[in-house]
Amino acid sequence: MLKPQDIVVLLKVHCLGDEWTYQQLAESIKASSSVVYEALKRCEECHLYNTKRRRILNGALLEFLEHGLKYVFPAKGGALVRGVPTAHSAKPLKDLLMTNDNSIYVWASGKGKVKGQEIIPLYRSVPDVINGDREFYELLSLVDSLRIGKRREIELAIIELDKRLNG
Repeated sequence: MLKPQDIVVLLKVHCLGDEWTYQQLAESIKASSSVVYEALKRCEECHLYNTKRRRILNGALLEFLEHGLKYVFPAKGGALVRGVPTAHSAKPLKDLLMTNDNSIYVWASGKGKVKGQEIIPLYRSVPDVINGDREFYELLSLVDSLRIGKRREIELAIIELDKRLNG
């Protein structure tokens, strides 16, 4: 059975490319090597990752994100907090959609500069590990759009994820 952090690990593997160790991957998401190892093992069992080739099965991952993620790891807007923008409140969807300030979603963070409805991230360290990795941040924001977005946001998120994962 997948855990939410498994998606975070897969997206980070995508961002790191071919050159990474379990220790580097773990440090990059503030997790232990055993958390990363177990995550990739579960992803292989679910046909989202190939351990021997050290490759994400992008087609399967995109299919899962599009059709299953919101049912397995749903999100809902919580209390008004200060944090880091996510979902349609962050790039790239922020630039593609007209939104109002009443529907801003954030990951709670003391370092955040935006006030919005809190979304619990897929892994607790997400707000702290996205700094300096724009690609990773955008992927996670797009995934959050799939978890909480409306139809148009979801459609655009799928297009953007497809470009990034398969492009």
